Amino acid sequence: MFSENALDIVLTYPKLQERLKAKPEDAQKIKKLFKEIHGEFSPTLVKSAAAVVDMTFLKLYDGVNLEVPPGMDFHELKKKNHIVLVPNHQSHADYVALTYSMFKNFEVPIRVAAGINLNVFPLGQFFGKAGAFFIRRSFTSDQLYKLTFEGYIYYLLKTDQVVEFFFEGGRTRTGKLLKPKYGLFQMLLEAHSQMKEKPLMFIPVSLAHEHIPEEKAHARELGGGKKVPERGTQLFKLIKLVNKRLGTIHIHFGDPLVMDGYEGDLKEATQKLAFSCFTAVGRGMPITPSSLLALIMLDEPSGALTWKQIEDRAIDVIDYCRALKIPMTPSLDCDSFRDSLRSALDMFIGNKKIEVLKREKLNQVYYVIKDERRVEVLYHKNMILHHFLVPAIINATWFNVFNGSIKDGMQLTRFLMAKRKELKYEFYLPTAKEMIKEALNIISYALGRRVESLEECMKLSSQELYQLATKVRRFSTALSYLYEAYYISSLAVKYLSQENFTQDRFIQVAKELFALEIEHGRVVKYPESFAVPIIKDTLIYHQNAKVIDRNEDRTFKVIDQVKLDESIEKFIRDLNDQVAINLKFNKALP
Repeated sequence: MFSENALDIVLTYPKLQERLKAKPEDAQKIKKLFKEIHGEFSPTLVKSAAAVVDMTFLKLYDGVNLEVPPGMDFHELKKKNHIVLVPNHQSHADYVALTYSMFKNFEVPIRVAAGINLNVFPLGQFFGKAGAFFIRRSFTSDQLYKLTFEGYIYYLLKTDQVVEFFFEGGRTRTGKLLKPKYGLFQMLLEAHSQMKEKPLMFIPVSLAHEHIPEEKAHARELGGGKKVPERGTQLFKLIKLVNKRLGTIHIHFGDPLVMDGYEGDLKEATQKLAFSCFTAVGRGMPITPSSLLALIMLDEPSGALTWKQIEDRAIDVIDYCRALKIPMTPSLDCDSFRDSLRSALDMFIGNKKIEVLKREKLNQVYYVIKDERRVEVLYHKNMILHHFLVPAIINATWFNVFNGSIKDGMQLTRFLMAKRKELKYEFYLPTAKEMIKEALNIISYALGRRVESLEECMKLSSQELYQLATKVRRFSTALSYLYEAYYISSLAVKYLSQENFTQDRFIQVAKELFALEIEHGRVVKYPESFAVPIIKDTLIYHQNAKVIDRNEDRTFKVIDQVKLDESIEKFIRDLNDQVAINLKFNKALP
Protein backbone atom coordinates (compact mmCIF):
# COMPACT_ATOMS: atom_id res chain seq x y z
CA MET A 1 0.00 0.00 0.00
CA PHE A 2 1.02 3.60 -0.47
CA SER A 3 0.00 6.71 1.43
CA GLU A 4 -3.23 8.20 0.10
CA ASN A 5 -2.56 11.30 2.22
CA ALA A 6 0.80 11.80 0.51
CA LEU A 7 -0.81 11.42 -2.91
CA ASP A 8 -3.52 13.92 -1.96
CA ILE A 9 -0.85 16.51 -1.12
CA VAL A 10 1.09 15.76 -4.32
CA LEU A 11 -2.11 16.38 -6.32
CA THR A 12 -2.49 19.84 -4.72
CA TYR A 13 0.74 20.93 -6.43
CA PRO A 14 -0.45 23.86 -8.57
CA LYS A 15 1.41 22.81 -11.72
CA LEU A 16 -0.11 19.31 -11.51
CA GLN A 17 -3.56 20.79 -11.01
CA GLU A 18 -3.11 22.82 -14.18
CA ARG A 19 -2.07 19.66 -16.02
CA LEU A 20 -5.13 17.75 -14.81
CA LYS A 21 -7.45 20.57 -15.85
CA ALA A 22 -6.06 20.30 -19.38
CA LYS A 23 -5.74 16.49 -19.36
CA PRO A 24 -7.92 14.83 -16.69
CA GLU A 25 -7.08 11.43 -18.18
CA ASP A 26 -3.53 11.82 -16.76
CA ALA A 27 -4.80 11.17 -13.21
CA GLN A 28 -4.16 7.42 -13.36
CA LYS A 29 -0.70 7.95 -14.89
CA ILE A 30 0.19 10.36 -12.08
CA LYS A 31 -0.99 7.83 -9.49
CA LYS A 32 1.19 5.15 -11.08
CA LEU A 33 4.22 7.48 -11.19
CA PHE A 34 3.63 8.42 -7.56
CA LYS A 35 3.77 4.75 -6.54
CA GLU A 36 7.10 4.43 -8.37
CA ILE A 37 8.57 7.46 -6.57
CA HIS A 38 7.09 7.13 -3.11
CA GLY A 39 8.76 5.45 -0.15
CA GLU A 40 6.36 4.37 2.60
CA PHE A 41 8.42 6.06 5.29
CA SER A 42 8.27 4.52 8.80
CA PRO A 43 9.88 6.38 11.74
CA THR A 44 9.47 3.17 13.78
CA LEU A 45 11.58 1.22 11.30
CA VAL A 46 14.25 3.96 11.32
CA LYS A 47 14.54 3.62 15.09
CA SER A 48 14.87 -0.15 14.85
CA ALA A 49 17.33 0.15 11.95
CA ALA A 50 19.56 2.45 14.03
CA ALA A 51 19.88 -0.32 16.63
CA VAL A 52 20.74 -2.82 13.89
CA VAL A 53 23.39 -0.46 12.50
CA ASP A 54 24.94 -0.24 15.97
CA MET A 55 25.31 -4.03 16.04
CA THR A 56 26.37 -4.64 12.42
CA PHE A 57 27.43 -1.77 10.16
CA LEU A 58 29.47 0.08 12.77
CA LYS A 59 31.33 -3.11 13.66
CA LEU A 60 33.00 -2.84 10.23
CA TYR A 61 34.22 0.70 10.91
CA ASP A 62 36.24 2.43 13.60
CA GLY A 63 33.36 4.88 13.94
CA VAL A 64 31.56 7.85 12.41
CA ASN A 65 33.10 11.25 13.09
CA LEU A 66 30.37 13.90 12.83
CA GLU A 67 31.28 17.60 12.84
CA VAL A 68 28.67 20.37 12.76
CA PRO A 69 29.11 24.16 13.03
CA PRO A 70 28.90 25.41 16.64
CA GLY A 71 25.34 26.00 17.76
CA MET A 72 23.67 24.22 14.82
CA ASP A 73 20.32 22.99 16.18
CA PHE A 74 18.34 21.09 13.56
CA HIS A 75 15.07 21.29 15.45
CA GLU A 76 15.32 25.08 15.62
CA LEU A 77 16.40 25.30 11.99
CA LYS A 78 13.39 23.21 10.94
CA LYS A 79 11.00 25.66 12.58
CA LYS A 80 12.23 28.48 10.34
CA ASN A 81 13.41 26.69 7.18
CA HIS A 82 12.84 23.81 4.83
CA ILE A 83 16.10 21.85 5.24
CA VAL A 84 17.90 20.16 2.36
CA LEU A 85 21.14 18.22 2.98
CA VAL A 86 23.51 18.22 -0.01
CA PRO A 87 26.35 15.67 0.42
CA ASN A 88 28.97 14.34 -1.99
CA HIS A 89 28.85 10.63 -2.81
CA GLN A 90 31.78 8.21 -2.39
CA SER A 91 30.24 4.88 -1.35
CA HIS A 92 26.97 3.01 -0.94
CA ALA A 93 27.79 3.23 2.77
CA ASP A 94 26.98 6.97 2.59
CA TYR A 95 23.24 6.27 2.74
CA VAL A 96 23.60 4.38 6.00
CA ALA A 97 26.18 6.66 7.62
CA LEU A 98 24.36 9.93 7.07
CA THR A 99 20.85 8.66 7.82
CA TYR A 100 22.12 6.93 10.97
CA SER A 101 24.09 9.97 12.16
CA MET A 102 21.17 12.37 11.72
CA PHE A 103 18.79 10.13 13.63
CA LYS A 104 21.26 9.02 16.31
CA ASN A 105 22.64 12.48 17.08
CA PHE A 106 19.66 14.75 16.46
CA GLU A 107 16.65 12.39 16.32
CA VAL A 108 15.92 13.86 12.90
CA PRO A 109 14.84 11.35 10.23
CA ILE A 110 15.66 12.29 6.64
CA ARG A 111 14.16 11.50 3.25
CA VAL A 112 16.85 10.48 0.77
CA ALA A 113 16.62 10.66 -3.02
CA ALA A 114 17.80 7.23 -4.19
CA GLY A 115 18.32 5.81 -7.67
CA ILE A 116 15.42 3.86 -9.11
CA ASN A 117 17.78 0.86 -9.31
CA LEU A 118 17.37 0.48 -5.53
CA ASN A 119 13.60 0.13 -5.78
CA VAL A 120 13.52 -3.63 -6.32
CA PHE A 121 11.68 -6.21 -4.19
CA PRO A 122 12.22 -6.73 -1.32
CA LEU A 123 14.92 -4.09 -0.77
CA GLY A 124 12.89 -1.25 -2.26
CA GLN A 125 10.24 -1.62 0.41
CA PHE A 126 12.87 -1.63 3.18
CA PHE A 127 14.72 1.41 1.76
CA GLY A 128 11.42 3.26 1.38
CA LYS A 129 10.49 2.66 5.01
CA ALA A 130 13.99 3.79 6.02
CA GLY A 131 13.48 7.14 4.26
CA ALA A 132 14.28 6.66 0.57
CA PHE A 133 12.21 7.97 -2.30
CA PHE A 134 13.14 6.96 -5.82
CA ILE A 135 14.22 8.91 -8.88
CA ARG A 136 14.93 7.85 -12.45
CA ARG A 137 18.38 8.42 -13.91
CA SER A 138 16.95 10.42 -16.79
CA PHE A 139 13.51 11.81 -17.56
CA THR A 140 14.13 14.93 -19.66
CA SER A 141 11.63 13.83 -22.31
CA ASP A 142 8.89 12.80 -19.85
CA GLN A 143 7.19 16.01 -18.76
CA LEU A 144 4.50 14.26 -16.72
CA TYR A 145 7.13 12.38 -14.68
CA LYS A 146 8.97 15.65 -14.03
CA LEU A 147 5.78 17.35 -12.85
CA THR A 148 4.88 14.39 -10.62
CA PHE A 149 8.36 14.36 -9.10
CA GLU A 150 8.15 18.12 -8.51
CA GLY A 151 4.81 17.46 -6.84
CA TYR A 152 6.48 14.87 -4.61
CA ILE A 153 9.17 17.40 -3.63
CA TYR A 154 6.32 19.83 -2.90
CA TYR A 155 4.76 17.18 -0.62
CA LEU A 156 8.05 16.65 1.27
CA LEU A 157 8.50 20.38 1.82
CA LYS A 158 4.83 20.86 2.71
CA THR A 159 5.06 18.18 5.40
CA ASP A 160 8.29 19.71 6.74
CA GLN A 161 10.54 16.72 6.08
CA VAL A 162 14.32 16.99 5.83
CA VAL A 163 15.37 16.15 2.27
CA GLU A 164 18.76 14.77 1.23
CA PHE A 165 20.23 14.17 -2.22
CA PHE A 166 23.72 13.51 -3.58
CA PHE A 167 24.45 16.51 -5.79
CA GLU A 168 26.93 14.62 -8.02
CA GLY A 169 24.19 12.27 -9.20
CA GLY A 170 26.36 9.18 -8.60
CA ARG A 171 29.46 7.94 -6.82
CA THR A 172 32.81 9.41 -7.82
CA ARG A 173 35.15 6.75 -9.20
CA THR A 174 38.30 8.89 -8.90
CA GLY A 175 37.85 10.53 -5.50
CA LYS A 176 37.57 13.99 -7.07
CA LEU A 177 34.25 15.78 -6.66
CA LEU A 178 32.04 15.50 -9.73
CA LYS A 179 30.30 18.52 -11.21
CA PRO A 180 26.79 18.93 -9.79
CA LYS A 181 23.69 17.69 -11.57
CA TYR A 182 21.08 20.43 -11.79
CA GLY A 183 17.81 18.44 -11.86
CA LEU A 184 16.93 18.22 -8.17
CA PHE A 185 18.21 21.71 -7.43
CA GLN A 186 15.85 23.09 -10.08
CA MET A 187 12.86 21.02 -8.95
CA LEU A 188 13.37 22.11 -5.35
CA LEU A 189 13.41 25.75 -6.43
CA GLU A 190 10.33 25.25 -8.60
CA ALA A 191 8.37 23.35 -5.93
CA HIS A 192 9.33 25.88 -3.27
CA SER A 193 8.24 28.78 -5.49
CA GLN A 194 4.68 27.42 -5.26
CA MET A 195 4.55 27.75 -1.47
CA LYS A 196 7.17 30.10 0.03
CA GLU A 197 6.03 29.42 3.59
CA LYS A 198 9.62 29.25 4.79
CA PRO A 199 13.00 29.70 3.07
CA LEU A 200 14.90 26.76 1.62
CA MET A 201 18.08 26.02 3.58
CA PHE A 202 20.72 23.98 1.78
CA ILE A 203 23.34 22.46 4.10
CA PRO A 204 26.50 21.23 2.31
CA VAL A 205 27.83 17.95 3.72
CA SER A 206 31.38 16.75 3.06
CA LEU A 207 31.71 12.95 3.34
CA ALA A 208 35.17 11.38 3.53
CA HIS A 209 35.96 7.67 3.95
CA GLU A 210 39.23 6.25 5.23
CA HIS A 211 38.52 3.17 3.09
CA ILE A 212 36.14 2.79 0.13
CA PRO A 213 34.51 -0.66 0.08
CA GLU A 214 33.99 -0.39 -3.71
CA GLU A 215 37.55 0.71 -4.47
CA LYS A 216 38.57 -2.38 -6.48
CA ALA A 217 35.57 -1.95 -8.76
CA HIS A 218 36.45 1.74 -9.17
CA ALA A 219 40.06 0.88 -10.06
CA ARG A 220 38.89 -1.67 -12.63
CA GLU A 221 36.65 0.92 -14.30
CA LEU A 222 39.44 3.53 -14.32
CA GLY A 223 41.63 1.01 -16.14
CA GLY A 224 39.00 0.59 -18.85
CA GLY A 225 36.85 -2.20 -17.40
CA LYS A 226 33.10 -2.05 -17.90
CA LYS A 227 30.94 -0.61 -15.15
CA VAL A 228 28.86 -3.23 -13.33
CA PRO A 229 25.23 -2.02 -13.02
CA GLU A 230 24.47 -0.80 -9.51
CA ARG A 231 22.08 -2.84 -7.41
CA GLY A 232 20.72 -2.43 -3.93
CA THR A 233 22.24 -5.76 -2.95
CA GLN A 234 25.68 -4.12 -3.18
CA LEU A 235 25.04 -2.68 0.27
CA PHE A 236 25.11 -6.18 1.72
CA LYS A 237 28.53 -6.84 0.20
CA LEU A 238 29.87 -4.77 3.08
CA ILE A 239 29.50 -7.90 5.20
CA LYS A 240 32.20 -9.56 3.08
CA LEU A 241 34.61 -6.90 4.31
CA VAL A 242 34.53 -8.15 7.88
CA ASN A 243 38.24 -9.03 7.74
CA LYS A 244 39.25 -5.64 6.36
CA ARG A 245 39.88 -2.44 8.26
CA LEU A 246 37.56 0.27 6.96
CA GLY A 247 38.66 3.07 9.28
CA THR A 248 36.41 6.02 10.09
CA ILE A 249 33.68 7.76 8.09
CA HIS A 250 33.99 11.53 8.46
CA ILE A 251 30.89 13.73 8.05
CA HIS A 252 31.47 17.48 8.02
CA PHE A 253 28.48 19.87 7.91
CA GLY A 254 29.19 23.25 6.34
CA ASP A 255 27.53 26.61 6.86
CA PRO A 256 24.00 26.71 5.41
CA LEU A 257 23.01 28.50 2.20
CA VAL A 258 19.55 30.06 2.44
CA MET A 259 17.34 30.57 -0.62
CA ASP A 260 14.19 32.61 0.00
CA GLY A 261 12.99 32.38 -3.58
CA TYR A 262 15.08 33.42 -6.56
CA GLU A 263 15.25 36.35 -8.93
CA GLY A 264 15.65 36.33 -12.67
CA ASP A 265 16.25 33.24 -14.79
CA LEU A 266 15.54 29.85 -13.13
CA LYS A 267 18.34 28.10 -15.02
CA GLU A 268 20.88 30.70 -13.94
CA ALA A 269 19.68 30.58 -10.33
CA THR A 270 19.85 26.78 -10.35
CA GLN A 271 23.43 26.68 -11.66
CA LYS A 272 24.58 29.32 -9.20
CA LEU A 273 23.00 27.43 -6.29
CA ALA A 274 24.39 24.06 -7.43
CA PHE A 275 27.96 25.34 -7.74
CA SER A 276 27.71 27.23 -4.43
CA CYS A 277 26.86 23.90 -2.75
CA PHE A 278 29.57 22.12 -4.75
CA THR A 279 32.31 24.57 -3.75
CA ALA A 280 31.13 24.56 -0.11
CA VAL A 281 31.40 20.75 -0.01
CA GLY A 282 34.90 21.02 -1.50
CA ARG A 283 35.99 23.62 1.05
CA GLY A 284 34.66 21.43 3.85
CA MET A 285 36.33 18.21 2.68
CA PRO A 286 38.62 17.34 5.61
CA ILE A 287 42.17 16.09 5.39
CA THR A 288 41.94 12.58 6.88
CA PRO A 289 44.83 10.40 8.10
CA SER A 290 44.48 8.10 5.06
CA SER A 291 44.25 10.95 2.52
CA LEU A 292 47.28 12.66 4.10
CA LEU A 293 49.24 9.39 3.93
CA ALA A 294 48.17 8.87 0.30
CA LEU A 295 49.29 12.40 -0.63
CA ILE A 296 52.69 11.93 0.99
CA MET A 297 53.47 8.45 -0.33
CA LEU A 298 52.15 8.80 -3.89
CA ASP A 299 54.07 12.04 -4.38
CA GLU A 300 57.43 10.54 -3.41
CA PRO A 301 59.27 9.89 -6.72
CA SER A 302 61.48 7.19 -5.19
CA GLY A 303 58.39 5.27 -4.07
CA ALA A 304 59.74 4.22 -0.66
CA LEU A 305 59.74 6.17 2.61
CA THR A 306 60.80 5.55 6.18
CA TRP A 307 58.43 6.34 9.03
CA LYS A 308 60.58 9.36 9.94
CA GLN A 309 60.24 10.72 6.39
CA ILE A 310 56.47 10.17 6.45
CA GLU A 311 56.24 11.91 9.80
CA ASP A 312 58.35 14.92 8.71
CA ARG A 313 56.30 15.39 5.53
CA ALA A 314 53.07 15.08 7.50
CA ILE A 315 54.17 17.82 9.90
CA ASP A 316 54.83 20.17 6.95
CA VAL A 317 51.40 19.51 5.39
CA ILE A 318 49.57 19.82 8.73
CA ASP A 319 51.33 23.13 9.49
CA TYR A 320 50.34 24.38 6.04
CA CYS A 321 46.70 23.34 6.56
CA ARG A 322 46.53 25.05 9.93
CA ALA A 323 47.97 28.27 8.51
CA LEU A 324 45.65 28.31 5.46
CA LYS A 325 42.62 27.12 7.47
CA ILE A 326 42.12 23.92 5.47
CA PRO A 327 39.85 21.56 7.47
CA MET A 328 41.38 18.47 9.05
CA THR A 329 39.85 15.66 11.06
CA PRO A 330 40.22 16.17 14.85
CA SER A 331 42.60 13.20 14.92
CA LEU A 332 45.12 15.18 12.84
CA ASP A 333 44.62 18.63 14.29
CA CYS A 334 46.06 17.66 17.66
CA ASP A 335 49.31 16.54 19.29
CA SER A 336 48.46 12.85 18.81
CA PHE A 337 48.35 13.08 14.99
CA ARG A 338 51.25 10.60 14.79
CA ASP A 339 49.08 7.86 16.29
CA SER A 340 46.33 8.56 13.75
CA LEU A 341 48.82 8.53 10.86
CA ARG A 342 50.39 5.31 12.12
CA SER A 343 46.91 3.75 12.36
CA ALA A 344 46.22 4.74 8.72
CA LEU A 345 49.55 3.19 7.70
CA ASP A 346 48.69 -0.03 9.54
CA MET A 347 45.29 -0.07 7.79
CA PHE A 348 46.91 0.27 4.35
CA ILE A 349 49.39 -2.49 5.24
CA GLY A 350 46.60 -4.73 6.54
CA ASN A 351 44.54 -4.11 3.39
CA LYS A 352 47.60 -5.06 1.29
CA LYS A 353 48.06 -1.65 -0.33
CA ILE A 354 51.42 -0.91 1.29
CA GLU A 355 54.23 -3.38 1.80
CA VAL A 356 57.01 -3.23 4.36
CA LEU A 357 60.59 -3.50 3.11
CA LYS A 358 63.23 -4.27 5.73
CA ARG A 359 66.85 -3.43 4.94
CA GLU A 360 68.74 -5.16 7.72
CA LYS A 361 72.19 -4.00 6.55
CA LEU A 362 70.98 -0.41 6.77
CA ASN A 363 68.99 -1.15 9.92
CA GLN A 364 66.04 0.58 8.29
CA VAL A 365 62.39 -0.14 7.44
CA TYR A 366 60.79 1.33 4.31
CA TYR A 367 57.15 1.55 3.30
CA VAL A 368 56.11 1.43 -0.34
CA ILE A 369 52.75 1.37 -2.14
CA LYS A 370 52.33 -1.68 -4.35
CA ASP A 371 52.24 -0.64 -8.01
CA GLU A 372 49.02 -2.54 -8.68
CA ARG A 373 47.27 -0.77 -5.75
CA ARG A 374 48.37 2.80 -6.47
CA VAL A 375 45.14 3.69 -8.30
CA GLU A 376 43.16 2.64 -5.21
CA VAL A 377 45.35 4.79 -2.96
CA LEU A 378 45.09 7.66 -5.47
CA TYR A 379 41.37 7.86 -4.68
CA HIS A 380 42.23 9.19 -1.22
CA LYS A 381 44.74 11.70 -2.55
CA ASN A 382 42.21 12.96 -5.11
CA MET A 383 39.69 13.58 -2.31
CA ILE A 384 41.86 16.43 -1.00
CA LEU A 385 43.97 17.41 -4.01
CA HIS A 386 41.82 20.47 -4.79
CA HIS A 387 43.07 22.03 -1.52
CA PHE A 388 46.65 22.00 -2.84
CA LEU A 389 46.36 23.06 -6.49
CA VAL A 390 47.63 26.58 -5.92
CA PRO A 391 50.71 25.62 -3.84
CA ALA A 392 51.50 22.95 -6.48
CA ILE A 393 51.39 25.67 -9.16
CA ILE A 394 53.50 27.98 -6.97
CA ASN A 395 56.23 25.31 -6.95
CA ALA A 396 56.57 25.56 -10.72
CA THR A 397 56.22 29.34 -10.56
CA TRP A 398 59.02 30.08 -8.10
CA PHE A 399 61.35 27.77 -10.03
CA ASN A 400 60.71 29.64 -13.27
CA VAL A 401 61.20 32.98 -11.50
CA PHE A 402 64.42 31.68 -9.96
CA ASN A 403 65.89 30.45 -13.26
CA GLY A 404 64.88 33.61 -15.13
CA SER A 405 62.14 32.16 -17.35
CA ILE A 406 59.67 34.59 -15.76
CA LYS A 407 61.01 38.15 -15.74
CA ASP A 408 58.12 40.47 -14.84
CA GLY A 409 54.65 40.64 -13.32
CA MET A 410 52.92 40.28 -16.68
CA GLN A 411 54.79 37.06 -17.50
CA LEU A 412 54.03 35.80 -14.00
CA THR A 413 50.30 36.45 -14.48
CA ARG A 414 50.34 34.69 -17.87
CA PHE A 415 52.15 31.70 -16.38
CA LEU A 416 49.60 31.36 -13.58
CA MET A 417 46.67 31.66 -15.99
CA ALA A 418 48.20 29.08 -18.35
CA LYS A 419 48.53 26.64 -15.45
CA ARG A 420 44.96 27.34 -14.43
CA LYS A 421 43.75 26.65 -17.98
CA GLU A 422 45.53 23.28 -18.01
CA LEU A 423 43.74 22.13 -14.85
CA LYS A 424 40.23 23.38 -15.52
CA TYR A 425 39.26 20.10 -17.20
CA GLU A 426 40.17 18.17 -14.05
CA PHE A 427 38.89 20.42 -11.27
CA TYR A 428 36.33 23.13 -10.66
CA LEU A 429 38.79 25.97 -10.04
CA PRO A 430 38.52 29.31 -8.29
CA THR A 431 38.26 32.33 -10.56
CA ALA A 432 41.50 33.87 -11.80
CA LYS A 433 41.10 36.68 -9.26
CA GLU A 434 40.46 34.22 -6.42
CA MET A 435 43.42 32.08 -7.45
CA ILE A 436 45.79 35.06 -7.43
CA LYS A 437 44.44 36.09 -4.02
CA GLU A 438 45.06 32.57 -2.69
CA ALA A 439 48.57 32.58 -4.17
CA LEU A 440 49.35 35.87 -2.41
CA ASN A 441 48.01 34.47 0.88
CA ILE A 442 50.28 31.42 0.53
CA ILE A 443 53.32 33.58 -0.30
CA SER A 444 52.54 35.87 2.65
CA TYR A 445 52.29 32.83 4.96
CA ALA A 446 55.62 31.48 3.67
CA LEU A 447 57.48 34.77 4.10
CA GLY A 448 55.85 35.82 7.37
CA ARG A 449 54.86 39.21 5.94
CA ARG A 450 52.09 40.54 3.75
CA VAL A 451 52.69 40.46 -0.01
CA GLU A 452 50.08 42.54 -1.84
CA SER A 453 50.72 41.99 -5.57
CA LEU A 454 52.34 39.72 -8.15
CA GLU A 455 54.65 42.60 -9.10
CA GLU A 456 55.96 42.55 -5.53
CA CYS A 457 56.69 38.84 -5.95
CA MET A 458 59.14 39.64 -8.74
CA LYS A 459 61.27 41.55 -6.22
CA LEU A 460 61.77 38.59 -3.90
CA SER A 461 65.39 37.75 -3.18
CA SER A 462 66.89 34.31 -3.78
CA GLN A 463 66.74 33.70 -0.05
CA GLU A 464 63.03 34.58 0.03
CA LEU A 465 62.33 32.31 -2.95
CA TYR A 466 63.95 29.42 -1.07
CA GLN A 467 61.96 30.37 2.02
CA LEU A 468 58.79 30.16 -0.09
CA ALA A 469 59.97 26.85 -1.54
CA THR A 470 60.39 25.28 1.90
CA LYS A 471 56.73 25.96 2.69
CA VAL A 472 55.27 24.52 -0.51
CA ARG A 473 57.85 21.87 -1.46
CA ARG A 474 55.63 19.02 -0.23
CA PHE A 475 53.28 19.73 -3.13
CA SER A 476 55.92 19.86 -5.88
CA THR A 477 54.87 16.53 -7.42
CA ALA A 478 51.19 16.60 -6.43
CA LEU A 479 50.10 17.13 -10.05
CA SER A 480 52.76 15.00 -11.74
CA TYR A 481 50.45 12.09 -12.51
CA LEU A 482 48.05 14.48 -14.28
CA TYR A 483 50.80 16.06 -16.38
CA GLU A 484 51.96 12.57 -17.29
CA ALA A 485 48.42 11.69 -18.37
CA TYR A 486 48.26 14.76 -20.61
CA TYR A 487 51.68 13.92 -22.04
CA ILE A 488 50.51 10.38 -22.87
CA SER A 489 47.36 11.85 -24.39
CA SER A 490 49.41 14.18 -26.61
CA LEU A 491 51.56 11.25 -27.76
CA ALA A 492 48.43 9.26 -28.62
CA VAL A 493 46.99 12.13 -30.65
CA LYS A 494 50.30 12.44 -32.52
CA TYR A 495 50.30 8.70 -33.25
CA LEU A 496 46.78 9.05 -34.69
CA SER A 497 47.40 12.33 -36.50
CA GLN A 498 47.20 10.76 -39.97
CA GLU A 499 43.71 9.36 -39.49
CA ASN A 500 40.26 10.19 -38.19
CA PHE A 501 39.97 8.41 -34.87
CA THR A 502 37.25 7.50 -32.41
CA GLN A 503 37.37 8.03 -28.67
CA ASP A 504 37.69 4.26 -28.12
CA ARG A 505 40.61 4.04 -30.57
CA PHE A 506 42.29 6.98 -28.83
CA ILE A 507 41.91 5.35 -25.38
CA GLN A 508 43.32 2.08 -26.71
CA VAL A 509 46.40 3.78 -28.19
CA ALA A 510 46.91 5.88 -25.04
CA LYS A 511 46.82 2.74 -22.90
CA GLU A 512 49.43 0.99 -25.11
CA LEU A 513 51.73 4.04 -25.13
CA PHE A 514 51.39 4.34 -21.37
CA ALA A 515 52.47 0.70 -20.94
CA LEU A 516 55.55 1.35 -23.12
CA GLU A 517 56.43 4.51 -21.19
CA ILE A 518 56.12 2.77 -17.82
CA GLU A 519 58.27 -0.11 -19.06
CA HIS A 520 61.06 2.12 -20.35
CA GLY A 521 60.77 4.84 -17.69
CA ARG A 522 61.68 7.75 -19.95
CA VAL A 523 59.16 10.42 -18.97
CA VAL A 524 56.27 8.64 -17.22
CA LYS A 525 57.09 7.49 -13.68
CA TYR A 526 53.72 7.09 -11.98
CA PRO A 527 51.63 3.91 -12.61
CA GLU A 528 48.44 5.79 -11.71
CA SER A 529 48.85 8.24 -14.62
CA PHE A 530 46.55 6.23 -16.88
CA ALA A 531 42.86 6.42 -16.01
CA VAL A 532 40.08 6.39 -18.58
CA PRO A 533 38.15 9.42 -17.18
CA ILE A 534 41.30 11.56 -17.27
CA ILE A 535 42.26 10.41 -20.77
CA LYS A 536 38.72 11.25 -21.97
CA ASP A 537 38.99 14.74 -20.44
CA THR A 538 42.21 15.37 -22.35
CA LEU A 539 40.28 15.24 -25.62
CA ILE A 540 38.28 18.25 -24.42
CA TYR A 541 41.57 19.97 -23.57
CA HIS A 542 42.96 19.34 -27.07
CA GLN A 543 39.71 20.52 -28.67
CA ASN A 544 39.70 23.79 -26.73
CA ALA A 545 43.39 24.28 -27.54
CA LYS A 546 42.36 23.87 -31.23
CA VAL A 547 44.79 20.98 -31.69
CA ILE A 548 42.01 18.60 -32.74
CA ASP A 549 38.48 19.01 -34.05
CA ARG A 550 35.42 16.79 -33.88
CA ASN A 551 33.84 15.58 -37.11
CA GLU A 552 30.11 15.19 -37.70
CA ASP A 553 30.46 11.40 -37.35
CA ARG A 554 31.94 11.91 -33.83
CA THR A 555 35.46 11.01 -34.91
CA PHE A 556 38.38 13.37 -34.27
CA LYS A 557 41.10 14.77 -36.50
CA VAL A 558 44.30 16.76 -35.86
CA ILE A 559 44.05 20.31 -37.22
CA ASP A 560 47.28 21.84 -35.90
CA GLN A 561 50.37 19.65 -35.88
CA VAL A 562 52.62 22.49 -34.67
CA LYS A 563 50.48 23.13 -31.58
CA LEU A 564 50.43 19.40 -30.89
CA ASP A 565 54.24 19.20 -30.97
CA GLU A 566 54.43 22.26 -28.71
CA SER A 567 52.00 20.58 -26.29
CA ILE A 568 54.20 17.48 -26.08
CA GLU A 569 57.30 19.59 -25.44
CA LYS A 570 55.49 21.69 -22.84
CA PHE A 571 54.42 18.67 -20.78
CA ILE A 572 57.93 17.20 -21.00
CA ARG A 573 59.29 20.54 -19.80
CA ASP A 574 56.79 20.69 -16.91
CA LEU A 575 57.72 17.20 -15.76
CA ASN A 576 61.44 17.91 -16.09
CA ASP A 577 60.99 21.10 -14.06
CA GLN A 578 59.49 19.06 -11.24
CA VAL A 579 62.50 16.72 -11.29
CA ALA A 580 64.81 19.74 -11.22
CA ILE A 581 62.88 21.23 -8.29
CA ASN A 582 63.38 18.06 -6.28
CA LEU A 583 67.10 17.92 -7.14
CA LYS A 584 67.55 21.51 -6.07
CA PHE A 585 65.74 20.82 -2.79
CA ASN A 586 67.90 17.77 -2.09
CA LYS A 587 71.02 19.89 -2.47
CA ALA A 588 69.90 23.07 -0.77
CA LEU A 589 67.24 22.17 1.78
CA PRO A 590 67.24 19.92 4.85
